[in-house]
Amino acid sequence: MGSEDTQDDAESSDSSSERDRSSLAVPIWLDRTAAWAMRLIVIAIALGGLLWLTLQLRAVLIPFLVALLVASALRPVAAALERHSVPRSLAAAIPLLVLGAIGAAAGWFVYRSTASTLESDEVTEAAVRERVEDWLMGSPFNLTMSQIDEGERSLRSWLSSGIGSFGPEQAALVVQVVGGALLAAVLSFFLLKDGAQIWTAITSRVNPARADSVHRSGQAISGTLAAYVRSIALTGIADGVLIGIGLWLLDVPLVLPLVILTAFAGLFPLVGAVVAGAAASLVALVAVGPSTAFWVVILTLAVQQFEGNVMQPLIVARQVSIHPVVVLLALTAGGAIAGLAGAFLAVPVVASLIAAVKAFSAEMEVGGDPPEEGVDAPSG
Repeated sequence: MGSEDTQDDAESSDSSSERDRSSLAVPIWLDRTAAWAMRLIVIAIALGGLLWLTLQLRAVLIPFLVALLVASALRPVAAALERHSVPRSLAAAIPLLVLGAIGAAAGWFVYRSTASTLESDEVTEAAVRERVEDWLMGSPFNLTMSQIDEGERSLRSWLSSGIGSFGPEQAALVVQVVGGALLAAVLSFFLLKDGAQIWTAITSRVNPARADSVHRSGQAISGTLAAYVRSIALTGIADGVLIGIGLWLLDVPLVLPLVILTAFAGLFPLVGAVVAGAAASLVALVAVGPSTAFWVVILTLAVQQFEGNVMQPLIVARQVSIHPVVVLLALTAGGAIAGLAGAFLAVPVVASLIAAVKAFSAEMEVGGDPPEEGVDAPSG
């Protein structure tokens, strides 16, 4: 009898212990949510660290990415020259020199045309001042001469303070930009000359089971960057044509130089269109009058909106095979993180990563899971 009581007591004790443990057990949904939250936190920390490292190394990364864009776009030309028995170094240098010569010639043409127009009798300081004063004193502004003089003094003070604020920080920025441009030019030459050999050396140190996939990913990146350069070139040309037609209809001088300036400014998303539009508005102001300059501003804003919301997402997305929403988000995020350079490089970087992942994944689906092998030791 005593043994049965003892057994019952033990069973009741075990039951109560199980009930206690079950009451303390974490629900399955909460356990899974916590696991996913921990993974997301780790990923966010890793991405934050990568972003911090990228910002610290942007003085090197930005010229390298620009050089990669240039080399990817000019690689077909260099390859064609090599096929015609041109030495590799010369085949790499010729496209870069031609591109630099075209840019320099276009810049000189724009400068000389603008200077000759501004030196004419119709755009003297007195003539421009008279047109601006008549415009401001008329409807809808109806300003008095004293108000115009006060506004002119404030504008001159603001301009002088802006020019006079050039200090060590601005000088360092100029040096950094010039140095980055020179570094990008040198890197472009070496990537055109030895890019294939460098990539072969990199892939030779990859696990042989993954080497082909990595090689295909590299080809996808190169093709995507070249397509992106073509897309922004098409966008810049379209901007120039639209602006040129509008300026011609408004009878603004220097149409061809402004078209060239707009086309080149299209290489720099967002800011380029603003700079080109400001230049066109200034020419219209000094050569024709404030009313025409106002309509040029409206024209520039319309073309800029059409470019940013229609042309660039559709053209860029079609060339690099990414959704227009991704293009807009990449432009916005890149500009917020790294300014003009970030806006210029964000879309090709995102598009290249997407293309590389697709190429790598497609190769793995075709080839299946490779056997487990160790990574070969670097040779040499």
